[in-house]
Amino acid sequence: MLYPADFPSDLPSAGEIQALSDWLKSGQRSDLSGGAWFDAPATDSAEEVMGHGWKAGSERERISLSLPIAWDGLCVPDRSWGSQLHSWKFMDGPLREFIHTRDTRYLEWCVARAVSWSARYTDLPTDTDIVWYNMALGQRALRLATLIYLAANHGTSTAHLAVLVNAANRHGREFLLDKSFNPRTNHGYFVAIGQTVLGTALESMPAMRELAEKGRERLALMARAQFLADGGHSEHSPEYHRMLMRSFDLAAGYGWIDDPELTDRLRKAADLLGWMIQPNGCLVPLGDTPFVDMTDGSHPSTASPATNFLMTTGKSGEPGTHPLGVFPDSGYAFVRSPQPQDEADHARSSYMAFSAGFHGRAHKHADDLNFTWYDMGMELLVDGGRYGYGPLLPLDSPQRADGFYYADTFRQYVESTVAHNTVSADGRNHDRRRVPTGSGLGTCEEVDGVFILRGSARHDGWVHHRTIRLSPGLGVTVTDDVQSTDARKRDFRVWFNLNGTLHMDDCGERAVRWTLPKSTRTLEVREHTQATLVPPVRGSEDPLRGWRSPSDGRREEAWSLGLAVEQTRHHVFRTTLSLQGR
Repeated sequence: MLYPADFPSDLPSAGEIQALSDWLKSGQRSDLSGGAWFDAPATDSAEEVMGHGWKAGSERERISLSLPIAWDGLCVPDRSWGSQLHSWKFMDGPLREFIHTRDTRYLEWCVARAVSWSARYTDLPTDTDIVWYNMALGQRALRLATLIYLAANHGTSTAHLAVLVNAANRHGREFLLDKSFNPRTNHGYFVAIGQTVLGTALESMPAMRELAEKGRERLALMARAQFLADGGHSEHSPEYHRMLMRSFDLAAGYGWIDDPELTDRLRKAADLLGWMIQPNGCLVPLGDTPFVDMTDGSHPSTASPATNFLMTTGKSGEPGTHPLGVFPDSGYAFVRSPQPQDEADHARSSYMAFSAGFHGRAHKHADDLNFTWYDMGMELLVDGGRYGYGPLLPLDSPQRADGFYYADTFRQYVESTVAHNTVSADGRNHDRRRVPTGSGLGTCEEVDGVFILRGSARHDGWVHHRTIRLSPGLGVTVTDDVQSTDARKRDFRVWFNLNGTLHMDDCGERAVRWTLPKSTRTLEVREHTQATLVPPVRGSEDPLRGWRSPSDGRREEAWSLGLAVEQTRHHVFRTTLSLQGR
């Protein structure tokens, strides 16, 4: 049994550091120094980060990391920003550059910042809770393991190595705390992989060897918890699906996951990832998914030939053979018709993504039975996006009862039901604190070239059954059957969010018509059941409506249109979205 007290709390002696260095140089262990654990390449070059500061995304200011660094004052207003800082994400560019060039100034820069951070936080208390928060802890451990290995092999001083090893021991103690490991979210994975890599990197130390063994046990547990039997990630987000799949693939490659059933799930996850790529090459922005270009060359190949074909726009891999992808355990259904067959025809497909799963609160928006639609070379029905996280709400905030964690009002908007293509009742958001219901996907099929997707969602006191009929290049028919299950009369609204670049030509009592940009074709949205049209708006501030977030920190106008019935126990909405003209 491993205990926090098994990790020394004092700086290791020069003799202990020399023994560890000799072992790290001996080749008796796996080489974890290749940087494979780091995520997509940083936007800034190593020279920009070292010379001008680190910039975490295009919407955030550049942070100077010149020594000395007042760590407690950096990235304070934004929790996501602070997590990236204390994960040492700023090191990725310089570490990659060192691995590529072996120019020691890149390594020395990283070591100096790690020593500065460790001097502040390893043995001294802090009120900044994000420092030892599980996500930052796990991701920082991956970089710390790589840094110690590289430092020992390339002449870093014994004194600096001692500081880094002392920090590694503190990480070991933190990994064993109950608060650090939550198997119900992807954060549990980052703790498991962080402790596995750090423990393996330093396994000549007995406590670290045991830490790695416990990490591998946690990894197997997390693989089953995170990926469902059909390969879908359980947190409702294509970006987390991509990120976790990649990391689990690396763990399997090192032999830390060798269960055939789990490796089969990862293969299915690779297949599903391809379905999450829109014809424009970007991940479909369901749930907490920012803008991610899957065709920019930064993403490694997968175990799926069809996914590789889409990621490389036909340069490698093999074309998909079926236009309909159904994942009944996850609750996803996708249409890509026709499947591209060469490098030139990827953007010409009609595409739909339908989400009918509720597996838990993690990264779940109030978006049951949400769908997006891409046709005529552009996104037509769009999703609210992620926007980023920002500061947390106070624990006693009444907004937490509505499922919100974050205080930023626009972040709350993109999570809300009105920002998605779905149905609300009595003006309330879908309850994300109710008991998870798993997959609500129904029968999905292709009949004579028409794709029919079905799903159901049960809410507190009412139920929603949705049927979508997609005719590629022609349009969509949406049937929404809503019914109270407790005999109460309710006000129901169907919400549609459309690309903000569409030009509105006409708005009547039953239909709205837009012209597609740089085209003579039009898109008409028509209601067929005597529901009242909620007039379309674009970029409304009060209340927030008619927006999307194309990337973290950015907002972009979208068209928001509603259909309403009031004080009824049962109604069947029928809406057509028709592409007209040539």
